[in-house]
Amino acid sequence: MSRFKDFVKQNKREIALNALVLLLTVAVVTGVFVYWGNHKIMWFCDEIYSYFTANSGSGLGPRITYQTWYDGSFVVDDMSPEAGQFFRRTINNVKVDDHPPVYFLTMHAASLVAGRSISKWIGLSVNLICVIGICIFAYFIFYMITRKKWAAFASAVALCLLPSMLTNGMLIRMYCMMTAWAMLYIFLSYLVMQENINKWLKLFLHLALAGTTAFGFLTQYYFAVFAVGFTAVYTIYCVIRKWWKKLACYIVSMILAVGIATVLWEEWIDQIFYRYCGEEVMSKAGDFSNLLHELFIGLTYLPKLMFYKFWILGCVLVIAGLIFLVLKKNKNLPIIAMLLGGAFFYSIIIAHVTPSFYLDYRYFYMAAVIAYMAVLIIFISCSEYLVNDNLKRYAVYVIPGFFVIFNVLVAQFDETSMGYIDRTGEYHEKIAALKEYGTIPWVYYGYENWTMMENYYDFPLCEKFIVYNDMFDFEGCPGEGQDFLFMLDTRWYKDGADDAVLEKLKDVVGCNHEIEFLFSKGSEIYLIRHNHDGEIAEQIPVK
Repeated sequence: MSRFKDFVKQNKREIALNALVLLLTVAVVTGVFVYWGNHKIMWFCDEIYSYFTANSGSGLGPRITYQTWYDGSFVVDDMSPEAGQFFRRTINNVKVDDHPPVYFLTMHAASLVAGRSISKWIGLSVNLICVIGICIFAYFIFYMITRKKWAAFASAVALCLLPSMLTNGMLIRMYCMMTAWAMLYIFLSYLVMQENINKWLKLFLHLALAGTTAFGFLTQYYFAVFAVGFTAVYTIYCVIRKWWKKLACYIVSMILAVGIATVLWEEWIDQIFYRYCGEEVMSKAGDFSNLLHELFIGLTYLPKLMFYKFWILGCVLVIAGLIFLVLKKNKNLPIIAMLLGGAFFYSIIIAHVTPSFYLDYRYFYMAAVIAYMAVLIIFISCSEYLVNDNLKRYAVYVIPGFFVIFNVLVAQFDETSMGYIDRTGEYHEKIAALKEYGTIPWVYYGYENWTMMENYYDFPLCEKFIVYNDMFDFEGCPGEGQDFLFMLDTRWYKDGADDAVLEKLKDVVGCNHEIEFLFSKGSEIYLIRHNHDGEIAEQIPVK
């Protein structure tokens, strides 16, 4: 292989053109990201916990006391960084969590720049940087494969406009960053496969590969599963080619990555083997009672995240393309095998070891992006054989161009294709309504943990709020004689709990409550009007 050598020996004009096309690629992807970012909603509890883990001085959750009134701005203080603390809070929080630190340290840095704010764009800005990184590394990989700038442009755009990739970017958690580390890992691995590289560059690439693996692991522990799968296929390829020295260097890089991760964050050992999430995963790994179902999930989730309603057709075409390339002994088969091997190994293992109550598509977004890169390479490679010489030069543009159009249409018209966004405007209507009633007290009643987090991000919209949970009950008027907004969430209670709470509210001694249902989003929202019988309610003390 001499693609890397040819790549670095380009003339200045070619380098300048590549830079311009790459800049255009990044601009297109950034524009689409910002478009969907404007539609992003904040309700998923884990996203709220991202702010707490990164910034909070009270641990991994809100520092509220139940049945105590708070000013709405208290929430902003609770989730924003404190001046002078820098990264100490984050390190302390992550040490008692079951996640590694890199993503939360980055979130904290972004929060320091933003100041006293809990804007969704703090988390989205971190993800945007990761998406840009994915875009750049994908461009270089596709350019080295196709040797055409505009084919690399269309392919990188198609990859980054995959709806599951965009959903990954809209989720304010560590999964988009893990995908960025994976793309850098693939890029470096592809470079070390090339021939005619001098020893100092080889050394640099292997050190960079070790660092990338370590930081990927310290972003999400599941990254190690992908690295193992990719390395296994790389090992087979090296054995076939009798690249013993390359294989030895690669294995040393992986061992070095473990050492780097341990030096930087030795807590990973305790978190994986002795904390509750780690113990659940380890326990699940030894349970093979549901293996066939888990295997089905591992094999089907990725096609569903790449082709959506057409996933069966997509599988048929990909398998046919693979068989065709094998018969042709295509030069791109090694990297295709590593991408698919790493992605599906990851998907199957994650489907097996993740407890069913945690299992969610978000764990598979990274693998879907990696597999999708392989799919693009497969179809581009096949197109070179299926058209005549006059059309061959255009096929490498048409194929990824088709996927760009397909992804845009799916994202726009398939409501199930993207998550964490507001297609209907309901969420923004909710925010507008909450702002309208922001001058009256808000009362939350329900489960105290993740369901409350779905409303917690909205509490800064009000002047004052109070929280009741299942351990407490209101003895008098929750609004203490004032009209109030009632957020009722009883999803974890027995059936009929909503009605029981509303009936109790009606029967509070000395009160005459008129209850008006407003909307349902995360919880049932009611406007409670209080008949003061001519009396003026006392001002509620706020903490």
